[in-house]
This record gives sequence, structure tokens and C-alpha cells, in this order.
Amino acid sequence: MAMNFTPGTLIRVALEKPIDSKKAKVGDEVLAKTTDDLKSVPPGLAMKGCKIIGHIVEVTPHQGDTASTLRIAFDKMILKNGSDMALPATIKAVGYAEEFNPATDSEVIDRMGGTGFGRGATQPGPGVGAAGGGAGGVGSGGGDPKVYAGGRLPGGNTGTPGASDAKLPFNAKGAIGMSGVSLEAGSEDSILIAKKKNVKLESGMQMILKTD
Repeated sequence: MAMNFTPGTLIRVALEKPIDSKKAKVGDEVLAKTTDDLKSVPPGLAMKGCKIIGHIVEVTPHQGDTASTLRIAFDKMILKNGSDMALPATIKAVGYAEEFNPATDSEVIDRMGGTGFGRGATQPGPGVGAAGGGAGGVGSGGGDPKVYAGGRLPGGNTGTPGASDAKLPFNAKGAIGMSGVSLEAGSEDSILIAKKKNVKLESGMQMILKTD
């Protein structure tokens, strides 16, 4: 039986290569890897480190009054046994985990009014649990913000976004810590839009993907 995802399954991934709307081209590969083990039938196929592959559908660099846009579609997942499966999915959230406060479902804001970069943190509670997935299916964790007891995610030792082992919660939405950038859902893809600058995604940024 071919493996598949139940529609609406949430998968957390980390971006492997940076993307800049000023340099990117239509058709360029978007490469990410899963950050968690997923329940699968048979077991052990959808584990942490599996590749998620997508491509750039449309890209527009910022120029004058022209907004920068980056449209991304995800296509497939490479399983641990080397086989691949179709993975149509859209981006529910993108950013650095250190810049999201799961207790308030919002970005971390510093005293100057900007987004925080790994500021003030307490260790989160229990990790993500696997759920769902009948025969031939896989499931994801629930991302319940209550397990974090109101604390922010750890910011690492360097204060640099993405420097810690923090994970973007499943309840995150939109472009996290990306000032002036918005995230919109297309019919079968996701669109990042910036009116005053180019859209840039850095290696190590995390995404919450939602399967179609």
C-alpha cells in the first residue's frame, strides 16, 4: 500500500538552502528536511531528516513600487528507504522558532518594538507527540501551546536566530519575525509578499507545512 498523509497533517521542516527573490528563478528547487519523527505505516519511513522537495512557481524582485513576491509549491518527500511520495503542501508558518511565543500565539516583541531574536527564554515542556495515521498514513504532533507553560522558546547561547534547538510550534501562523513580509495561501501553493524589500528566506528557517 502506498504511504500517504491525511489531508491537513502538519509537518515541521527546516529550510536547507537560502532563497532570495532578487536572485531566485522560476523552477528553482526548494529543499527542506523534517525536524521530527512522524508516525508511519510501515514504521520508520517518515523520520527526522527526510527531505522535502518543492519548487518556485513565481518570483518577482522588489523594484520601485513593485512588491516582491515568492510563490512556493511543495511536491514530494524522500523517505528513509530512498523511495519518494507525493507531498502537496502549503506553508502555514515560516520563520525562526526563537521569535515566536507559543503562550500568546504571537511573535516575540522587544522593548524597542521590533521582533526579538532569541530573547528571554525558558525551556519548553513536553516534546511533539505523534498522532493519527491509519494504515498507509502518517500523522504529526499537535503543537499544543499549553505545554509551554507560558514560557518562550529557548534562544540558544549566541542570541542568533536559528542557533538553538528550538522548534517552531504547530500553532504558529504567517511570517514569523520577518518584518514587512506577509504569507498568503494560493490554491496549491504559498505566497510570500514584501512591499518594500526583497523576500529572503535563510537556511535554517523553519516551516510548518500543511498537507493538501
